[in-house]
Amino acid sequence: MYLVRMIYVSTVANRTDSGAVQKILTSAQENNTKHDLTGLLVFNSKHYLQVIEGSRKAVNALLGKLFADDRHTDMLVMGMEQVHQRAFPDWAMEFLPADSASRQILLRSGPTSKFSPYEMTYESAQNFMLEMAAMRRS
Repeated sequence: MYLVRMIYVSTVANRTDSGAVQKILTSAQENNTKHDLTGLLVFNSKHYLQVIEGSRKAVNALLGKLFADDRHTDMLVMGMEQVHQRAFPDWAMEFLPADSASRQILLRSGPTSKFSPYEMTYESAQNFMLEMAAMRRS
């Protein structure tokens, strides 16, 4: 079985408040634990940027569910790659608000100092998520 990392971005379908995000996060943590998935979700009230790691089979199964989820639209898989180890092994699913990103992190990851995940490449989104995780852990 291969270990893969997948990153996607999507747009909120309806206005989402912190309670709805917490509900999504709790559900993801429970389901991801059952399927040995790990990752990080960054959200700014308009866009979700999420990285998910696990077996190819488990990530693909989750991907199918995500595409069917009507809480978001315009879902774009930025990329998926085979990896040798997880970058987020501690988190079944961690959440970070996009506004916790520093100007420097955003400028290293995209064309502006605003959180604009559709303008990121897979590589820059991955670096952004890794920097956000490092910030969270410190």
